[in-house]
Amino acid sequence: MALKIFKCEISVKNILPATFDNSSVSSNVSFAYIDAFKKKIGFLKLLSTNLSFKKTPNSIFQTSEVIDYMIDSVILGYTCFLHMDELRNDAVYASIKGHKLPSEKVCRDLIKAMSGSSLKELKLINKRLLEMQANGKKRDVVMNFDDTVCTIFGKQEGASVGYNPRYHGRPSFKEKLGIIANTNELVDITLEDGKHHTNNGFLDFVKSCERQLPDCLKIKRIRVDRGAFDHNNMSYFEAQGYEYVIKAKNQAWIKCFIDEVNRKEHLYPWTQIDKTFSANEIYAKMPIWEKARRIVIIRKKLPNHKNGQITIDLDEFKYEYQAIVTNIEYMTPTEIFHEYNQRCDIENKIDELKEGFAFDQNSQRNKLCNEIFLLIKMIAYNLHNWFKQAILPEFMRHHEISTLRRILYNVAGNIVGNGWYKHIRYPNVPLLKTIIPQIRKALMSFSLV
Repeated sequence: MALKIFKCEISVKNILPATFDNSSVSSNVSFAYIDAFKKKIGFLKLLSTNLSFKKTPNSIFQTSEVIDYMIDSVILGYTCFLHMDELRNDAVYASIKGHKLPSEKVCRDLIKAMSGSSLKELKLINKRLLEMQANGKKRDVVMNFDDTVCTIFGKQEGASVGYNPRYHGRPSFKEKLGIIANTNELVDITLEDGKHHTNNGFLDFVKSCERQLPDCLKIKRIRVDRGAFDHNNMSYFEAQGYEYVIKAKNQAWIKCFIDEVNRKEHLYPWTQIDKTFSANEIYAKMPIWEKARRIVIIRKKLPNHKNGQITIDLDEFKYEYQAIVTNIEYMTPTEIFHEYNQRCDIENKIDELKEGFAFDQNSQRNKLCNEIFLLIKMIAYNLHNWFKQAILPEFMRHHEISTLRRILYNVAGNIVGNGWYKHIRYPNVPLLKTIIPQIRKALMSFSLV
């Protein structure tokens, strides 16, 4: 069958011409509210008073100004150095900042020139930011710990080929993270060799997080995956008075304890959690332990495939087991199961940190440069997290940064007028009509006192 080709006549007047003379329209206009929040908390002063690295006297931009610009870029999604010039060329963003902006080369040159002492100073800035947010209010916190693989596609110093679930054989870094549950504040982060196991230097990292926490915050409980299942870790938590829930590795002794529970079911009755999971518990001692510990055993029912095949009536074909070691006595096994599952929220946070704040992008050849930029991203994340919790409407506080950019930060608008008449003009969007007045009201009433 021959194809019929239809010729469509288009009038020249339908092909609209373009002019390039509008400097008041921007997709970053909503940043004005984040910038107002930064001024309220004295963010630029926080940077300048804690960064000792000084640029040459004839430099146009000081260290704090360049770091401040990089933090803005990360929040708005310009996470690659090459893309930072797009923000620099945004006339509306420049008018919000009220001064000249550094180029991406200035940003790269700065982190290349900074020394190892800058790592401690950036961590101190992050701690001061958390202290300001805590505002001296004492509270107990639950800490979630995890690590993640960050694949690289070049020859970066300090990376090596280790466990990589997605890109087998590719060199990578490992990043350890300590995050406060519920408030999602990032306390500390490391950039390590890709060969490092989760338990490599884990206690040192926990102690670093302890130092990074504001004095008014006290660790109550720690949740950790099986990668850090280690006798020394549990002994340290107990010595510090921390509650903990740790998933156990599938070691031979753990399997022996599970067999013991199944053999003596009259002594260890299973508690039904739902149609799939059941819970049990036993107090037992592994050979290297100095005492018996509480082990909560979770049994998962495997699906019964009705395909006409002969089914083997053995326990390993009917159930899947996992064990959680804990020192919490006042929770039932079912509650311990749900408590540990709340640790999974850190995996969602890691996804946001990677996709929204580019924590997995380590493009500089020098490891120190990558570490410095990673800590800058950490500060950007915590600054934005504080803004989100303190200023944004409550229904938006669970949104990830990608969603907030789509519905607020990257919505085009105009800054028009002068003096008291200066204001932002948005498109006629009902959602914006709802949230912008709430944001302005929250900013006007916000105070650090």
